[in-house]
Amino acid sequence: MAQHILIVIKRIRANKVARLNWLARLNWRTRVNWRTRLNWIKDERGSLSILSTSLFFLLVLTSFVIMNASSAYLAKRELIQIGEVGITRAVQHLDSNSYYGNSSGQLSNFNLPSGATALPIDCTAAAQSFKNEILQSNLRQSSVTLNQWSCDGFSSTATISSQIRHLVVMPILGSQGPITVTAEVAAHNALR
Repeated sequence: MAQHILIVIKRIRANKVARLNWLARLNWRTRVNWRTRLNWIKDERGSLSILSTSLFFLLVLTSFVIMNASSAYLAKRELIQIGEVGITRAVQHLDSNSYYGNSSGQLSNFNLPSGATALPIDCTAAAQSFKNEILQSNLRQSSVTLNQWSCDGFSSTATISSQIRHLVVMPILGSQGPITVTAEVAAHNALR
């Protein structure tokens, strides 16, 4: 029986040593595995999909901004054209008293100052004509408003504005409100 107990003790010791060897080998493998994983992470340069996705997003965002800016520029050009049409028609209203020199409107004598380079304008009729022309005009389904009108008798200047919508609405950039476009136009009747 004592021999039997010795054999059991030897087997337990052998199993214990085998278990310890197995644990040691497992720990060495996991240590090596973690070391290789850390080296692999350190050697990784980055994912191209993240870079390409972010560049694509930046490209789309930039193109939206460029489209909105070009739309606003074109709207300003359209507003200037509307203003030029209106002010050109407005300055064609001559002030007959200043031009002819009397209230009867006869062509006998001219009352223009010497060295004058422009014909006199009837400012009241010109303002009314300009306002009527502007009220009939629309800029991209939005009304055009007259902000300022000035007339000195020989030239007229007006400031007009309108509000337009963004071409591409981007909630990311807060572009939900309208854009106010303002233009200043001026004209005079030149002597030839």
